[in-house]
Amino acid sequence: MAGGWRRLLEEESEHQWLSIAAFLVFVITGAFAIGATEHFVGAELSNSDAAHAGGLVVDVAYHDDGAYTALVYTPEAGYHLFTEDPATNTLLSIYSPETDDYGADVRFLKTMPDGEILFSVQNNQVLGLTDGMMVTYEYPTNNGVFGVLDVAEQQGETGVQRLLLTQEGVNTSFRGIAGMNPTHAMSTSLGVQWHTVEAHSQGLWIALGSHHSTSGADGSSPATPQPRPVLGWIAWDGSDATPVIQKVHTYDGGVFHSIASTANGQLVIGGTTQSLLVYDADRVEIFEVPTVQVIGDSEGTVWFLGALGSTTIHSLDDTGLSTHVLGRPVPVDLSSAGKSGDFVHVHGVNANGDPVHWSIDIKANGSIESGRGFLNLVYLLVGGVILASMLRYALVELRRPA
Repeated sequence: MAGGWRRLLEEESEHQWLSIAAFLVFVITGAFAIGATEHFVGAELSNSDAAHAGGLVVDVAYHDDGAYTALVYTPEAGYHLFTEDPATNTLLSIYSPETDDYGADVRFLKTMPDGEILFSVQNNQVLGLTDGMMVTYEYPTNNGVFGVLDVAEQQGETGVQRLLLTQEGVNTSFRGIAGMNPTHAMSTSLGVQWHTVEAHSQGLWIALGSHHSTSGADGSSPATPQPRPVLGWIAWDGSDATPVIQKVHTYDGGVFHSIASTANGQLVIGGTTQSLLVYDADRVEIFEVPTVQVIGDSEGTVWFLGALGSTTIHSLDDTGLSTHVLGRPVPVDLSSAGKSGDFVHVHGVNANGDPVHWSIDIKANGSIESGRGFLNLVYLLVGGVILASMLRYALVELRRPA
């Protein structure tokens, strides 16, 4: 046996060391290849030639056909509101400083379930964009004058029900639209400033807001009382009755700012310190996931977009909450975001204050994750074959007579 080992080392040393070196190269290369797939892929800055390139996209709403409507600001030209369809290379100007200079007055930009894009620039008025046509919804002032800050819609038994988040002097409230007539404003006695509204289920709506307590009443410094985020449940059935607040839940710290839907119909609420998964009024799950915005993609996955410099991004689908490590930190301080096809588009500015467009390919990371298991299997099989071959060769040499 000792003679066999001596012969193996002396006579075949060059071949053996060459095999060992090749195997080490395979191990190291395979480790780097597998390690590279551990980072989230498909998120990158876009070198866009779209009409918004070079300007700050203040707000954006993407259409189902790939077109988008955007409110864009540049210091030199001011605010422009337009619709662009990259497929047909067409641009429809809605507001510009040279014509109707109402861009700075746009209070929100939101896509409804039927694809209509709504916004508002004047009191008692909502404007809609459908197939390149603009429709004006003018509401009478019989029940008061109000600004429109947000809109939510759902299909009711008698047609589409529309609930408005309104500015009522220094307060915010809600009004339903019965026919073309606004209801009276909901009571504002709760001391909540509402930010966003969304439909939840038949006759039930949810709203996000901030509660400003009396100085120091919530345990904060009396000199600087801190607002607390609020989730409110509103009942309104599409009639001429005034909307009614049913429940209000107040949470600790931060701000709730955005709402997205999952594939299963639950609503996800994004917050600066906490986020929520809402099943119904009695069941709300808290996620310790801060985000600057939540947005649902075309497959029903909800993305928790991180702040500039974040090294991870979170997603929620029917398998649960996942954390993805980014290959590079988030390069954008978000101003708006939207979905279109296989992409989530994030607009804002980079660390230097320059407008940028960051895109997430929702298909790319799934394909890499699927390939990761196959790559691991190939790595183990090839490594096992090489080791078995080397061992077999060593045993043959040890048994060969001197």
